Amino acid sequence: MKRFAALTLAVLFVVASALLGSGAEAQPVPDSPSRLRLDIGEMAPRLLTATSSTLSISGRVTNIGDRRLTGVKARLELGERQTTERQLRASLGEAPPTGASQTRYADVAATLEPGQSAPLTIVVRVNDGAGGLQVTRPGVYPLLVNVNGTPEYGDQARLAALSMLLPVLGVPGKEAPSKPDRPTKVAVLWPIADTRPRVVSAPFGGAMVLSDDQLANDLAPGGRLDALVSTVRARSGDQALTDSLCFAVDPDLLDTVDAMTRGYQVRTPQGLQEGRGVEAAKRWLGTLRQVVAGNCVIQLPYADTELSALTKVHDQDRSLISAATNGSQRLLELLSVQPQAGVLWPDGPLDKATLTELAETGTKTLIADPAKLKEGTPGSAATLQDSTLRAQPVDGVLATALAGTPVQAAGTLTPGSDRPLATQNGLAALAFHGLSGEPPSKPLLVAPPHRWTASVSELTSFLGTLSDFATRGLISPTPVQSLLVSPVDGTAKMSYSAQDTAAGVPSDVPEELSVVHDSALDLRSAMTVDPTTQVDPGDLIKPLRAAILRATSTAWHGRPGAAATSAGEARDQLDTLLGGVTVETPGQPISRASGSAPLLVFVSSKLPVTVNVQITLQNNSGLKPAPAKQYSIAAGTSQQAALEVEALRVGRFSVDVSLTTPGGTQLGSPATFELRSSEYSTVTIIITVTAAGALLLLSGRRIYRRIRARSKT
Repeated sequence: MKRFAALTLAVLFVVASALLGSGAEAQPVPDSPSRLRLDIGEMAPRLLTATSSTLSISGRVTNIGDRRLTGVKARLELGERQTTERQLRASLGEAPPTGASQTRYADVAATLEPGQSAPLTIVVRVNDGAGGLQVTRPGVYPLLVNVNGTPEYGDQARLAALSMLLPVLGVPGKEAPSKPDRPTKVAVLWPIADTRPRVVSAPFGGAMVLSDDQLANDLAPGGRLDALVSTVRARSGDQALTDSLCFAVDPDLLDTVDAMTRGYQVRTPQGLQEGRGVEAAKRWLGTLRQVVAGNCVIQLPYADTELSALTKVHDQDRSLISAATNGSQRLLELLSVQPQAGVLWPDGPLDKATLTELAETGTKTLIADPAKLKEGTPGSAATLQDSTLRAQPVDGVLATALAGTPVQAAGTLTPGSDRPLATQNGLAALAFHGLSGEPPSKPLLVAPPHRWTASVSELTSFLGTLSDFATRGLISPTPVQSLLVSPVDGTAKMSYSAQDTAAGVPSDVPEELSVVHDSALDLRSAMTVDPTTQVDPGDLIKPLRAAILRATSTAWHGRPGAAATSAGEARDQLDTLLGGVTVETPGQPISRASGSAPLLVFVSSKLPVTVNVQITLQNNSGLKPAPAKQYSIAAGTSQQAALEVEALRVGRFSVDVSLTTPGGTQLGSPATFELRSSEYSTVTIIITVTAAGALLLLSGRRIYRRIRARSKT
């Protein structure tokens, strides 16, 4: 018996146009309130064979409305055998008619008060008399779990429905079919990525801070990321199957887990706390290293960044796009495996400018959604138009099924995004190809979502069914590498809808990140290696670059607030780094010995590199500073700088002293100096005396001219 993970379904109430007893189906009324939740816990078997005799589904129903429900019953309904890929794709988008075979209703509950639950169990015979399911041919069939009842003050109606695909490999009660003459070649991408970036900060030489500690759960036995690794490890004896897998790894996840092994902190409402996933991170990283050894590995963009959004960030040296796509060194360091050179599996829209940058920074092959490729031969690799890039398409139907697009069926919400349903539909789509009798001429590339959330049981079922399909001759496991070196068939171009673009990273996020990146590059140009610490200044900038990539992650699609928060965290990391060099504020007013005495300023640096700075005065009315000079502040030291300043008057002054890089980026916060000066500077006195003498001469000359003019008259 294969178990579904918990599958929760919030469903819409519909009013019947006729009673079910009359043989007419309940028809939906738009915008009806939700009444019933259907939780499917178990389905067995997951597919039918010649030896199958029954099909059972069990779970629970819960009254989530405000009215009593009576006469709650359920049955299974089987649709027509899917004969074309178009039909199959349509079945994944909306529930097709299910009148080919219907079972008798099974009682679920006589009465369900609001908030009350009841167990649901449906066990039906297959091809064994009236009241059961009738299947006549191998193939893939839509299967509907239909729950009906009568709400208080209403008529009998469909209260809940769950639609899925049921593979039939052999007709129950009949002779098992012979193996196909030509099995379908299948290769599988196996994504290893977190559901979203979690790093809040990761300063050089400091402890990494995560937004939460969910990653500790995901890495622990039974967790999501553990499942992706442990289920493959359990199949290590099936060489053909494991050879057909290619691990698509996010370098950001590896960096995060690697940092966790050295200790980390978690941000909580109560403040920073020590993370609890150190041992889980060590164990998981070691297991992943064993699993991928000698196998195919490709790279996901760092933090699964949306590359088109990233290219909108000011990036004159292309350091960002390179960091996002050239993670092979980190994979080699942490996993001891060399990924497929130049191969990238991105998500999100890719415009022409982005494709150009990808080609110029080393990418050669893109794993692509066939729905976004126009003019190419379906299923075949193609050269992207106006580019040197090669596009390797995945199988579109399988990708849609495994992604689990939600389905609206007969007024009832069918959650295709639920994990068990998505896995079930993916296996059914694969069976469809194997049972078609005319397998595709090109190998199928199976591509689950980057952030695949299947449970241990679902992944075990997925791999076990793949192996079973191979034994039955329906599929032939094929290495992904063979697809990556296959010849291209013509050209294609990327095409995205306005909806695709609108769902991406908000436009104001790249604008904010541009400021962060420009400031980071300017700071980098102001830093040099200090001979006492021997720290590469680039190591201080890497965390900022990673923060920018995380802020443009496709994980934020549809979540503009989360994208803005992530961009703010990148800005905070920059401010922390810039705040490492500051001006020390004097504890008391400074009395100057003379009007031309230098102003002594102490500059302190906590950075492990030498930093070149400029000291500028602001709000300096009454003072005349000399032109700004550059000062080199050694790593971890304080240094005194003597600023040449002339007093233009006597009295008390308040002046703001600030630090910048030679390029003008503000360092730290300005410090306010309170000054007392009882003398003019020497230059000021000379100028004043000279000016007074000149004024006296001019006045005397004017008086002389007036007297002379009067004497003439």
